Amino acid sequence: MSQNQLPHLTFACTSLRVNDKKGNVYHGRTLEFPESPLKTNFTYFPQGHVFQHKTPDGSLGLQYHAQYPIMALTMPQNENELHDCLEGINSAGLSFSLNMYHHKGLKSLEQSQYANSIPFEAVGEWGLANFSTVSELKEGLKTAFVWSGIIEVLGLNSPFHFAFYDKQGDCIVVEIKDGELAVYDNPIGVMTNGPEFPWHLTNLNNYTQLTNIDVPVSTIGGLQLVQPDSGIATHNLPASNTSVGRFIKAFYYSSYANQVEDPDEQIIELSHIMNNFDRPKNINVVQTQQNGQPILAREYTVWTTLTDLSRGLLYVREYSKLNYTQYDFKQFENETSLYSIVIN
Repeated sequence: MSQNQLPHLTFACTSLRVNDKKGNVYHGRTLEFPESPLKTNFTYFPQGHVFQHKTPDGSLGLQYHAQYPIMALTMPQNENELHDCLEGINSAGLSFSLNMYHHKGLKSLEQSQYANSIPFEAVGEWGLANFSTVSELKEGLKTAFVWSGIIEVLGLNSPFHFAFYDKQGDCIVVEIKDGELAVYDNPIGVMTNGPEFPWHLTNLNNYTQLTNIDVPVSTIGGLQLVQPDSGIATHNLPASNTSVGRFIKAFYYSSYANQVEDPDEQIIELSHIMNNFDRPKNINVVQTQQNGQPILAREYTVWTTLTDLSRGLLYVREYSKLNYTQYDFKQFENETSLYSIVIN
């Protein structure tokens, strides 16, 4: 294990979508991570920025230019890859989340395809650089040459999947299944981690009883039962922070989100929803062994993002902050080169 590699490898991230009364789309996301020396940056990529990554044999792969400015949260994943995108939005209103998802990797490309290839972990960045809608992205993925390899800071084979959202309300999930790219329409706009996305949709059938309507009084067996408090409707929600439990909770909270007309107010509504997925330190601790010594990994919410797809706004709150910082494409209109600052 290298000094930058994490002792316990999880990203317990939650991504979801809500709409306001006018149909505008908002995208919330948390990133959970064990305590580590890795830092997250806010990074702005101007229109025309050149992207190019290495291929499996170390040669250079596909070179592409950002067709749209991009605001993203980035973290180094491999040597010389300082601004790998974990979350972002482009100026056309396409956004994405990269969440952890374990798989066996993609089938190997032919060496003749290397020059036109991108690594799987760059799919989010590539999508924002080249497309304005989910529909366009789906078409682009059909002809993309994508490969997966070991992420140095994790020691795992590109253990990710992606959710993409656009301001028209469309959403897809991009995963790896049986060595191939799998693209799924996402009608509910929720993504957490494993198992595979279709499994989560099937599992929703076990929750047909979900409702936001409290039933404070009932009569069973001739006995009248009276609930002394409000909130009984959420009794059927899973209590755990597992991927499966968070998926159900995210589905519930996003489905019953309060919708308003004012976009500033809708962002506030989204922030309250995301508070339900905020994880303090020391609440979930995993103990592993290395060289006979116990290693404790305390996973916590490193940051939370709120994205306004229609107005092109990205709000970020780090673990150490009470309030969100707003980033706006208008702030960077005069930036002609990459701009990046550490946020945590």
